[in-house]
Amino acid sequence: MFSSGGLSFEKIILIAGPSGAGKTTISDYLNEKYGIPRVLTHTTRPMRAGEKQGVSYHFETDETFNQLHFFEHITYGSYQYGSSREALNLAWKKNDLVSLIVDIKGIYSYINQLKDKVYFLYITTSTKEELKERLLKRGDDPAKIKERLSGSELNALPEDLKPYAHVLVNDDLSKTKNALDQLVASFH
Repeated sequence: MFSSGGLSFEKIILIAGPSGAGKTTISDYLNEKYGIPRVLTHTTRPMRAGEKQGVSYHFETDETFNQLHFFEHITYGSYQYGSSREALNLAWKKNDLVSLIVDIKGIYSYINQLKDKVYFLYITTSTKEELKERLLKRGDDPAKIKERLSGSELNALPEDLKPYAHVLVNDDLSKTKNALDQLVASFH
């Protein structure tokens, strides 16, 4: 648990970047090594085998979903997904420092609402070829990969977010972990 002289310093590490850059790997590393949990998001889709309420997601009905206060939300197919103020406050009750993987467009809402409580980590690779290789290795559909990479400018770091971003080029996982270790040390 991170704290600052008994006073809460609540921070959220927002992790964004293109598919295949390593966002989940980085979030998992922060949790495993430092106990920095990922904020749970909400969904209205049915629970899948092996998933648990309050562990995998906050599973919601359309009615309960619509009562929440979202930083960002999106509809995929007929299901809604989102990250809420309520889930963040619940996470902060357990740990002053938490992480969340977000869509690049969602960064604006967090920065506007949470200001200096946000640490924005933009994850990328040095080349599109590296992203393509990773997406193929994890079993993504080659047609979907081509579509994602041709539209990867959508996941590019917008100019107006550059002043807030801490860019991490994740080509070598051991170097990335060293950079993350320095980041976490800077929070003490």
